[in-house]
Amino acid sequence: MTAVAGRPVRALPRLRGLVVGMPRLTRRGWFVFAAGAVGVIVGMAAGWRDLLYAGCVLVALVAVGSLAIRARSSSLAVTRRNNPEVVPVGEATTVELDVVNTAWLRSGPQTWRDLVPRGFASPPPALLGSLASRGDPGSTARVGYALAPTERGIAAIGPMLVERTDPFGLAVHERLVGTTAPLTVLPRITELDGGVPGRSSIADTIAPAWKTGHGADDVIAREYRSGDALRHVHWRATAHRGELMVRQEQSQDEARAVVLLDTRRESYATAAAFEWAVEYAASLLAHLGRSGVGAQLMETRPASGADGPSPSSREALLSLATVDRRSAMRAGGASYLTRLADLLGPSPGPVWAVLGDAPDGELRELAALKARAGGASIVLVGDPDRRPPDELWFAGWQCAVGSAGADVAEVWRSAAGRSLR
Repeated sequence: MTAVAGRPVRALPRLRGLVVGMPRLTRRGWFVFAAGAVGVIVGMAAGWRDLLYAGCVLVALVAVGSLAIRARSSSLAVTRRNNPEVVPVGEATTVELDVVNTAWLRSGPQTWRDLVPRGFASPPPALLGSLASRGDPGSTARVGYALAPTERGIAAIGPMLVERTDPFGLAVHERLVGTTAPLTVLPRITELDGGVPGRSSIADTIAPAWKTGHGADDVIAREYRSGDALRHVHWRATAHRGELMVRQEQSQDEARAVVLLDTRRESYATAAAFEWAVEYAASLLAHLGRSGVGAQLMETRPASGADGPSPSSREALLSLATVDRRSAMRAGGASYLTRLADLLGPSPGPVWAVLGDAPDGELRELAALKARAGGASIVLVGDPDRRPPDELWFAGWQCAVGSAGADVAEVWRSAAGRSLR
């Protein structure tokens, strides 16, 4: 299995059952071959030499046509690119292909189409005109088409399938030309309101605990760690806490929110509910990015070797293209509540949680973490009639309920209304 950014790829399925390389007869070709075979058999049985001769000519015509297109198969090279290479579900990308004739002979007209994974609308066959011989300016042609993905994941687009027929249309030869190009398909992203590009009211939800100054940089204190320089010791915080503390400067422009996504299989009754949660998280990450607020993604059940949150908003969005539900946590893995508390300790910030059917006891533990976050919002995905425990409301969490098919923008307004004022 391939991997992207240290995590397994949720590759979209490829086409199956496609056999290329050998010429095959068309419907006309099979008809001519059958007529020739019948003529040979009847001519031999009846001693009818003219019919035998005609049958042999028809069979030979089919054989020669098949061999001719195989022998005259042109040599093509293809360079492809997807523009853009990363696209959300529902938005189109343009597939561009530069086709070059590498043979010393001119190539004839051919039909081509691109192979795409199942779930994509297959582009219709198109005509590739005659290309000049190798080295001639007319030996290159550029073709392309628009492709709109309908499922998130890593899609391998290509290779090109080139089809050539003989002059009589009796046989066809198909060849795969070139290689594939990956297309990263993000979840569907819904535009959310309440934010202004650059700086927005969302930035006001960043934890005031470390907004202590009005300059370009703020200073917070954290516990001393082995290897920290003594010149960074924060003496006032050390005297206050009774343990060695060090300065940690953090820019206000680098305010980072945490988007918590539930990836436990048992938290979702259906795959559609999980896909809705992923779509909501992707829309939220994109909205925070447009609003000038850095964001990182944390999963309740991360992939093996990916304990920490994603390092940037872009990495978080890319990871959502391949995120999947996981059945069990590996041995020794810390719970997401512990990891979230550790993350908020040195750098508090707002938390936007998207959870499935989490038990009330777990939600009560999560409610206590509001004291470490500047702002907190939670969306429970599942039963639309579920009422979150009162501890979440009392602790200051903004709560909303979502379900498969719900309007993402409407749920967002319910979950973040007070935080955006």
